[in-house]
Amino acid sequence: MNTRATTPAPYTASSDNGGNGAGGSGRDTDDSARVWEELVTSALLGTDRRPPTVLASGGTTGAGTTGAGPAGGDLAGALLDAAALHTVRRRAGLRPGPAAPPLDLAPEDPRRPLPEAARRRLDQLLAGRAAPSPAAGRRGAAPDLAELLPQWLTLANERGYKAPPAALPALLDAARARTDLRPQALRLAGPRGLWLAALNPEWRFALRGAGAAGRLPSLGDSEGVRTLWDEGLFAERVALLAAVRTGDAAAGRALLASTWTAERAEDRLMFLDSLRTGLSDADEEFLEAALADRSRNVRATAAELLAALPASAFAGRMAGRAATCVGLDRTAESPTISVEAPHECDAAMERDGVVATPPAGRGERSWWLGQLVEAAPLACWIARFGGRTPEEIVALPVADEWQGELHAAWCRAAVRQRDASWSRALLGAPAVPPATGPGTSSLAERAQLLATLPADERAHWVAAFVAAHGLSEAFQLLGVCAVPWAEPLGAAVIDALDIARDAGSYPWSFSGVMGLAERCLAPEAARHLDSLTALPDEEEDTAPGAGGYWSEAFQRLVSTLRLRAAMRAELSGGPEPTGTAT
Repeated sequence: MNTRATTPAPYTASSDNGGNGAGGSGRDTDDSARVWEELVTSALLGTDRRPPTVLASGGTTGAGTTGAGPAGGDLAGALLDAAALHTVRRRAGLRPGPAAPPLDLAPEDPRRPLPEAARRRLDQLLAGRAAPSPAAGRRGAAPDLAELLPQWLTLANERGYKAPPAALPALLDAARARTDLRPQALRLAGPRGLWLAALNPEWRFALRGAGAAGRLPSLGDSEGVRTLWDEGLFAERVALLAAVRTGDAAAGRALLASTWTAERAEDRLMFLDSLRTGLSDADEEFLEAALADRSRNVRATAAELLAALPASAFAGRMAGRAATCVGLDRTAESPTISVEAPHECDAAMERDGVVATPPAGRGERSWWLGQLVEAAPLACWIARFGGRTPEEIVALPVADEWQGELHAAWCRAAVRQRDASWSRALLGAPAVPPATGPGTSSLAERAQLLATLPADERAHWVAAFVAAHGLSEAFQLLGVCAVPWAEPLGAAVIDALDIARDAGSYPWSFSGVMGLAERCLAPEAARHLDSLTALPDEEEDTAPGAGGYWSEAFQRLVSTLRLRAAMRAELSGGPEPTGTAT
């Protein structure tokens, strides 16, 4: 039984009237309060230490009546009975409290609703997101629904659907648990999702960052834009600046310049990063001024943005400095690149973003050289080396063991300047072993270089790399390829997995590639995989149980691809493909 009085909203316990109704006398109210206090004290201290004096033989008497105690001495039971009865009496005297103001109606979402099959699929994916992971790391043959949810959200948003109202709480919970889901989940949730998020503190993340864009004023509303920029929360201002910059680069820059000197250093850094959108020579004057900022991080970001403008004065200064360090040694028997690293980092270099102090284990001169070459426009090297192409320049020998440092700086410059011709030269032929090829042997840097190439060219390069070197070194490279994987990349991955299985390789060493294949292979590839789902005969030199694991992994891959095909058909409003997994 409940031994505590409660006050359910919207009522207020304006009087305790001892059972005499809401109009009971003040004496009755005081006596009832004393009885309740006595019961609470006895419950807290125990009836042995503090026997209640308000109990009589038959239970509770009227307010103010005392007794010697219940028959049989069951003080604890009598106390609970009295508390339960008195709780009812207290509640009977409650007066209605003021009504809470009504909630604003949820805004309308003009987008079209999901087809029924797609709505059911969303419920399934949201429910599967919270499913416990398999024990002992064995995933089984069933698709991983948590990994398919991001892809489903992307497809649904591309087709202009809105989330069903009943799914909004689960969708917001999913976005709260996984930051990678938030942009797509909040886009699907739309204005109603933001309305609902404002009512639950656990969903307030939706009102920040990308979610804040859902409440931005129209970009044509100059007064609303100005008010939000001057008075909004930081996340709202970031979203506003990004939106204005996307629609009108000059207007976004002017908005930022209007309050630049009054902003905090960490805010200036975030705002400056928004200039990457629509970056052009028109931003040079603002960025040049930012080179004198009191924050080192702001100066470094301004220098990085200026380096992406080959015609800027900053790029010219860096090209001049780099040219004094790197050139062609015409005295050698064959053309050779000579390198003379800087001997000091002067004040002008520091103003242009060169960091004077190197990280631990790095020499000062090589550190300064790398920064100069990285910031110099790549076009300057064509003239510096007599009109040679990037491939010819990269192929030149470099004196005094400076090749690794020089090529690494060129790699960073190609990524920063999004220069596909230099990326091709630094990547070299995919069949060449990474350790002996041009540019860099780092797979992370190769992946960054690949990201500057067109999607089809990227897929063909990685396919040739997989065919030549297998999958063990290809994981990072596969991650930068467009989804779904274009041919011949998909075929190359399937062939490499088949070869690894037949060679008796440890299957769990390819679990990362298998996970990528489930998300990135074209769904049509499922028909080429059926033969690989059978349990193979285990040879003596294979890992024990490897055949069963491979069979299970291929079964999961096939069922996942078919499920992805079903998802795509459902979101297109067409019939579900026959034989698909559910």
